[in-house]
Amino acid sequence: METKEKILLTSYQIFINKGFHNTSMQQLVEASGFSKGAFYHYFKNKNDLYENVINRYFLQFYRSVNWDVYFEAKMTVKEIEENIQAFYLDFVPQILSLNQNGMSAYFIMYFEAFTLLPNFKNEVKKFYDNLEYLIVNASDNTEKLRKTAVDIIAKYEGFLFLLALNPDADINSFF
Repeated sequence: METKEKILLTSYQIFINKGFHNTSMQQLVEASGFSKGAFYHYFKNKNDLYENVINRYFLQFYRSVNWDVYFEAKMTVKEIEENIQAFYLDFVPQILSLNQNGMSAYFIMYFEAFTLLPNFKNEVKKFYDNLEYLIVNASDNTEKLRKTAVDIIAKYEGFLFLLALNPDADINSFF
């Protein structure tokens, strides 16, 4: 693992367990085993590091979706939901493998990022807007119901919440 990636992973693990405000640069440096100089070689300050951590461990999942492929495919609501399920079945184990406190810690950091990084909310909203558009314009959604989109999105976000409440549950048991 490269130095920058190790710094990002270590910082993610500290931030997700302690929060941004309860974490000092010194704690991050000590936990990583690198020098302060190594940190400042890659990141201007703690805020810059935090933003990079959020980009790497949160936004990369949202950005990984190739919306054009889905928009051109003219899928049914069922096909879209199957793709959403596959996304979550891939996403959740990756998140859980990186922190010891499960989905609840992920949610805390997720909402902390909303307050600390103005662009984070816009990026997340863009993902859900695209998902909603895809469902509303599904080939078999003849009524073009926004409610269908909201129901499906809420269902899968609810699974994440249930995982936060039941950290030992297997995500596959929800499907």
